Amino acid sequence: MKKHLILMISAAIIPLLLYACSAEEERALTSTTLEVAQSAIDFKSDAGTRDIAIVTNADHWTARSDKDWCSVAVNESTLTVNVSGYDGKETREAVIKVTADGLAETVNVRQLGSEPAILISQQIFTVEASGSDIAFDVTTNVSVTITLPEWIKEKPAGTRASEMVTTTHNYIVTANPEDSERTGNITVKEVGGELEALVSVTQKGLGEYESGNLEGIKDDIKVPVESGEASSFQGGSNIDKSFDGDMSTIYHSNWNNAGDHYFPITLTYNFAAGSDMDYLIYYPRTSGPNGNFKEVEIRVKSNANTRGTDEWNTVMTKNFGGTNAAVRVNFPKAQIGVTSVQFIVKSGSGDGQGFAACAEMEFYKKNPDAFDPLTLFTDGTCSELKPGLTDEEIENCPYSFYKNIAYYMKQGKYPAEFRIQEYKAWPHPDAQSETHKTSPYSLRDNPTGISVKDGEQLMIFVGDTHGQTVSAVIQNLDVPGGDGFGGTSYPLSEGANKITARNKGLMYILYHTPDYETAQPVKIHIASGQVNGYFDVAKHQASDWNKLLSNAVDKYFDVVGHYAHLTFPTERFRTHTPDGKALIDAYDQIVNSEMELMGLYKYNKLFKNRMYLHVMYTSYMYATSYHTAYNDGTLAELCNVDKLKTSACWGPAHEIGHCNQTRPGLKWLGTTEVTNNIMSEYIQTTIFGQPSRLQTEDMGDGSRNRYSKAWTQIIAAGAPHGNFGSDSDVFCKLVPFWQLELYFGKVLGRTPLQQSDKGGFYPDVYEYIRTHDNLRTAGEQQTEFVYICSLIAKANLLDFFTKWGFLTPVDITVDDYGTGKLTVTQARIDEIRSRVEALGYPKPDVALEYITDNSVELYKDKLGIVAGTATRSGSTFTMTNWKNVAAYEVVDETGKKVCISDGLLAPSGTATFTMKTAWKDGFKVYAVSATGARTAVTF
Repeated sequence: MKKHLILMISAAIIPLLLYACSAEEERALTSTTLEVAQSAIDFKSDAGTRDIAIVTNADHWTARSDKDWCSVAVNESTLTVNVSGYDGKETREAVIKVTADGLAETVNVRQLGSEPAILISQQIFTVEASGSDIAFDVTTNVSVTITLPEWIKEKPAGTRASEMVTTTHNYIVTANPEDSERTGNITVKEVGGELEALVSVTQKGLGEYESGNLEGIKDDIKVPVESGEASSFQGGSNIDKSFDGDMSTIYHSNWNNAGDHYFPITLTYNFAAGSDMDYLIYYPRTSGPNGNFKEVEIRVKSNANTRGTDEWNTVMTKNFGGTNAAVRVNFPKAQIGVTSVQFIVKSGSGDGQGFAACAEMEFYKKNPDAFDPLTLFTDGTCSELKPGLTDEEIENCPYSFYKNIAYYMKQGKYPAEFRIQEYKAWPHPDAQSETHKTSPYSLRDNPTGISVKDGEQLMIFVGDTHGQTVSAVIQNLDVPGGDGFGGTSYPLSEGANKITARNKGLMYILYHTPDYETAQPVKIHIASGQVNGYFDVAKHQASDWNKLLSNAVDKYFDVVGHYAHLTFPTERFRTHTPDGKALIDAYDQIVNSEMELMGLYKYNKLFKNRMYLHVMYTSYMYATSYHTAYNDGTLAELCNVDKLKTSACWGPAHEIGHCNQTRPGLKWLGTTEVTNNIMSEYIQTTIFGQPSRLQTEDMGDGSRNRYSKAWTQIIAAGAPHGNFGSDSDVFCKLVPFWQLELYFGKVLGRTPLQQSDKGGFYPDVYEYIRTHDNLRTAGEQQTEFVYICSLIAKANLLDFFTKWGFLTPVDITVDDYGTGKLTVTQARIDEIRSRVEALGYPKPDVALEYITDNSVELYKDKLGIVAGTATRSGSTFTMTNWKNVAAYEVVDETGKKVCISDGLLAPSGTATFTMKTAWKDGFKVYAVSATGARTAVTF
């Protein structure tokens, strides 16, 4: 019987052979890295020494052997292993444990005895379908022969003798043209004996492309910063925080930026004498915009001159634009003999004059040994093979990563749709946010469809950037109990970009420029990560939905429309969205319709970026700069198009409405949760034809609906619009804003759906606010709205706004996501009255304050009241068969209004309501028509 030697592979080696899947996740939790060049070494029986390279960014690392005969010595980046001579028979083994900041790796050590043995350094290999080089050491005290499967070839000059008994064997595993995997054994057999060892090689089938590892592809060389100085800094946030390797700590200039000479701020980074560098990377702070660089002058101190002395020279100026994405800055030419690099920051983002801040500043020298992609591909994007490229040329490529790409391309099986794309330029949403006086729209307009693992090494090839700044961001929405919007950004430059993902998630390309209309697209090839795909209504058909969704591998999936972009859990789409196109069309309709009501069509000011909606796992829903967010618990409805267009439309319309609030002219103190709902009502009723929330939500207190509650608490009470009742109900505050659209829009036809130019009353109001100076105080803003509406409506609306409390003196503190003062003085009221009267417009010929969703047709026809019957039980009133009534007023003996209601949720022949004030002798009830005519009600 033959004797088979089975190598005992340690627990440390197994995960390495499986591409370190389990260790990857653990290591990504910390910034420390630890790599051991060899996980197993073998010795002959004589005493011996071997060196192993250790790569770590830890300040200190240790090594310990579990056997006395095997000792170790640690010297900077080298682990030296010493073994004593051995006169025993059987092979002996030891384990060395290498540790650094909580990370650990092991090295298995074996030493031959006098008994015949064959030791193999690695006995299991798994290679890609495209083929790969493999190598292993054979340590033996017998003569051996080696037998190969026919698809494995010996590499020329592939053996190296060492210490007479250890030989390194190098082989080429040729490409596998079949879809199924294949397995074979390399047999190492004793000459003339039965001793035998096997090396198992499994090669994947052609199947689906999987990105290979980046082994052997060299990184650019980081130039370490030795020290730094800043001319301005906040205590605890000095310049050293920008080169400590920790993205969570930042350099920040002094918080007190009130001085006349706050800028420029000088940041100086010092290096070992004679350092060479080609580029730098500026990482802005990971949260908040304060201090993000704008205008910067970059100077270099070097001895690259004829005098050989250190001199300062300005090498370039750059406007970073306050970006929150990492930026790579290529020096105009390689900088030689650098001692220091200096940033003269002339402006930065933030309140007042702004600030200067930086999470990390890194400096690099290009690696001269980088692979030349033109040996296989037509250009640096590695997206097309050279014409006439042969299988042999691919096989001879020394880098398995590039070989794998080329092989799959040649076989016509490379997944190019999402991996290779041309990304268009977009304006930065901040630009239109400023001109439109709204929140900025999306930063995620360029999804890649690529999913990335935490700690994964990635290769991204970038084509001609046309002088523009491009970066990638990886966003992880999987934050239980939290919100994952944001992510980490990575600057991209032309050619190969090798990066290590600092978190898992989906990747997006950031390509923003003021010249977006003329800027050329940038071709980018993301050869790593997994294809997750996305659905884009501009690229895909409705019939593509199920295939794309079934192929998704990430927990989240992007659905891209013309105006809206969703990133929700994949399983939510699979469960609740049978038709992805119908769903994104509905969201497009919401966003587009809100832009219409804002006048962005009429005035040719459409937002160029999309509205971004994503899932989160904290709070309910919210809106802020660049995005709106929705709790996962809401998505059963929000991913169901039928529910979205009926019962669930209010939420997204409300949050998108927040982004569209035009401030401060239509969003002053106390109206944050009010004026956005002009949009909610518009989407709910006008666009999707659903019953109005103001009309149909029963208050349960006899008021019937929000109209009736608002009439009683504001108009009847003579209260200020910003301070009424016990709670200043935001839905009651909404009523007069919505009534303007009901009358001028739905009754008079001055609304986008009824005008060929998509204009109307509110489109013109929004445009006026966009194009006129902002007023300073909430009281001025509220009262100015009275003038604006009268001007746009060409009607004297003083009576309307007086009844609704806009022109009622008030001086209160309002808590509206922060406290402030709402003050309306009589002098300001008189001023507004004078300005409106001076317009010379007539008053409306209707009781505008009483229009509701139910009475739009009544206000069109202006029919007179037809009396019915009425009964009263205490303070509860029931009106039967009354027709053409806009509202019922209950007045006291002095004629002062006590209660106002229409008594209806939906149109009906019976109206009923209850007033909270007890009925008294002398009280009267009147039915009010659309024109304001009053008819006494008798019981």
